[in-house]
Amino acid sequence: MAGRTCIHARTRKRISGQVMALTLESSTISEFHDSLMMYYELVREKQKQHQGDWVTSRGYLPLPDINIPKELIEDRTILRDRDWGTKADWRDTMLKHGFNKENTKMWCVDHENLPQDFLTILDTMPIKHPVFTLNIQPPGSTVPAHEDTWRIWYDKHPDLAKKYTFEDTVFFIVFLEDQLIGQTFSAGVTQVAWKKGAAIQMPYYCKHATSNASFENKMLVQCLGIKA
Repeated sequence: MAGRTCIHARTRKRISGQVMALTLESSTISEFHDSLMMYYELVREKQKQHQGDWVTSRGYLPLPDINIPKELIEDRTILRDRDWGTKADWRDTMLKHGFNKENTKMWCVDHENLPQDFLTILDTMPIKHPVFTLNIQPPGSTVPAHEDTWRIWYDKHPDLAKKYTFEDTVFFIVFLEDQLIGQTFSAGVTQVAWKKGAAIQMPYYCKHATSNASFENKMLVQCLGIKA
């Protein structure tokens, strides 16, 4: 009970002179984006309570080969210069542990720039209001262990973010190519092995990380949305 009291004390925020406790079950995604470090504290409690597998297989999708024009590929390097807002402490933690612009390189293709035939196949998964982002991780790059905060989804659906909680969300990863030696995807304590088209599901609070020690780009699609 003492531990629970401490958690609530750390996750209160003041709104219009009143104190409101944020909870993953009742507070909206939008509310958490006003104080993301509180979100991190609560998901770590969820991780401690987690039972069973971290990853659920969703089978294989018949993905076509994809060719994206270079002008549609954006720089999404993890530690690029940008406004970190309420996640500034997380940026500083990564820098402190040796992560930087050079070893966290990442490129992406936004949902709106993905081919329609590709989106049609992704839409067969049990997901509402999806945001699909193609991530391209070059050789020598890492994504430090982290929990997603649904920022990309939040930016595209600000009104829906005021309606849904993180408990309403669903999180899929779809791999676009066969795994090569040196390519990794870690979800909780699970080291994922994959083939082209493999789709996996993780709980929204799952800590995950990726790395690419191969000599080819590693490509996957991050699928964020609401449970169908």
